[in-house]
Amino acid sequence: MLKYNEKSIPHYEWLANERCVAGFSTRKGGISSGVYASMNTGLHSLDAPENVRTNRQRLFEAVAPGFSIANLHQIHSAKIVEVDENFENDTEADGFFTTRSGILLTISIADCGSVLFHDKDFSIIAGLHCGWRGTRDGIIQTMVEKLSSFTQPQNLTAYIGPMIAQENYEVGQEFHDYFPEKFLIPHGNSLHLDLNSCVASILQECGIGTIHNANLDTFTNPDLFFSYRRDGKTGRMCSFIGKK
Repeated sequence: MLKYNEKSIPHYEWLANERCVAGFSTRKGGISSGVYASMNTGLHSLDAPENVRTNRQRLFEAVAPGFSIANLHQIHSAKIVEVDENFENDTEADGFFTTRSGILLTISIADCGSVLFHDKDFSIIAGLHCGWRGTRDGIIQTMVEKLSSFTQPQNLTAYIGPMIAQENYEVGQEFHDYFPEKFLIPHGNSLHLDLNSCVASILQECGIGTIHNANLDTFTNPDLFFSYRRDGKTGRMCSFIGKK
C-alpha cells in the first residue's frame, strides 16, 4: 500500500489514483541547507521563508498539481476545523476535514504523528497532527466523532504517518498520568512512550474500518526524515491528502 516514489520530488505515496492523492514527504528534493537540508516544508520553522515557499511549491506541484493548499498553525491541541468557504490558512488547530475537491490538506510533521482519513467513496477527507498532547487530549476521538456526521467509522480508512519510535522517545514520569501503562515502556531508569501503538490502538477502539501504518521512525532515519528529538533545530516534513 505504501510506496516510495523517487521520481521528481522523493516522497511516499499512500494513494495516487483518479479520486485521491495521499502520502508524506521526505527531507529530500528541496533547496534548503544546513540543518534544514533540503526539503523543509515547515512554514513556522526558522528556515529562510523563500526556501520554504520554493520547497512547498516543488512538492505540491509534484504530488497534486493544480490543487489549492490548506495548512494549519499547529498548536499541539485537540482542535479540529472544517475547510469550507470560510477557512483561512494558518488557522490555529491540529486537525481539519473537508468535502471539497481540489484542496490538499497538509500536516506539518517531524517526530509527532499524523493521521490521514478518507471514506470509501472519497466524499470526505481529513488530516490531523497528533503529538503526545493532542493524543492525550483526544484529538483522534474528536476527529472520528466529527467524521461520523458524514459516514460510519467502519467506512473510514486511516493512514498513520512516520513518527518517533518508542525506543527513542523518552518521557517524564508524569506520563503515567496521561497514557495507559501498556504504552509506557521502562528503559533502565527512564520511561519511553510508544506513541505509534497508542495512535493505532485509539483508531481501532474508534471502529475505523481500515488502518494502514507506515511504521517508520523519524529519529533513526536521518537521510529521510527530520527529527526534533534527534537534531533540535530542524525542518519539517508534510503529510498530505486531497480529493480530486
